[in-house]
Amino acid sequence: MTRATASGATTRADDRRPPLVVTAGHPDFRERARAEASRLGLPFADGPCADGLFADRPSEDDAPVADLALLLDERGWALVDPRPRAPGAVRVDLFEGDLGERLRAGTRGEVRLARALGLRRHPTPLVLDATAGLGRESVLAAAMGCHVIACERSPAVALLLRDGLERAAALGGPDVRDLVARIDLRVADAREVLRDLSAAERPDVVLVDPMFPHRKKAAAQKKEMQLLQRLLGPEAPDEAPVLLAAALAAARRRVVVKRPAHAPAVPLEGRSPDLAVAGRAARYDVYLVAPGPVAPGPVAPGPAADGRAAGD
Repeated sequence: MTRATASGATTRADDRRPPLVVTAGHPDFRERARAEASRLGLPFADGPCADGLFADRPSEDDAPVADLALLLDERGWALVDPRPRAPGAVRVDLFEGDLGERLRAGTRGEVRLARALGLRRHPTPLVLDATAGLGRESVLAAAMGCHVIACERSPAVALLLRDGLERAAALGGPDVRDLVARIDLRVADAREVLRDLSAAERPDVVLVDPMFPHRKKAAAQKKEMQLLQRLLGPEAPDEAPVLLAAALAAARRRVVVKRPAHAPAVPLEGRSPDLAVAGRAARYDVYLVAPGPVAPGPVAPGPAADGRAAGD
């Protein structure tokens, strides 16, 4: 049996360890970390924290005090595994790692996402990222000129994303500050945000990136996906279809769903993707939406849907 906490973490009912704690990597950060723990309703783990988490634990035989931890250090907030020899910290960084490389490549490296979003005919749409997570698609869309509402319902994950965006705005140049300014991060369930939008606020595009299914070969997964799946737990079977239906009811032009390359489309009665933008590891399924207050049903690919060719 599992249960969800206020932070969005899941835990087994028979596990006495907290699923998530907050800690600091240096005494200078303890008060700020303690305040954040209070805000999130999470336990604060005090004690020696050098070069990571719980450095005074003598051996691998000692049980960790939590499944996962939010760690505040000189680089900002990170999600970490407190076990000895666990993979390194997961944090949002617009300058380093995979996201930094993709941003430096510019639009040359994001042809598939640009095509899925329909940027050739509509270069500056309002995009609602319904599953922001660590912000990759939100940041990449903003880098291509889109204005983005980024919805993340887990307060713990939203903390990582907000920290990364704020650090980027503080350390980056004017282009980076402009990029961050185009992202409106909302700590909320996207279904509620979509439901409460006024007609004038409806996004041109809704982007949905459901949690990829858990692989049996966990080593093949990126460490951040492993930690996020441990933090958030599995999605309910009907979660992606319900979110897709809400997105289709709210989007003005299209809904884009990111899927593993060989996975089936999200099941939704009466709707299937109008086109797919395929890649080696993932693809974007695109659902075109006819003009009007409500998406009425299947729309065949072609210019009649919104004045552009299906591949635009």
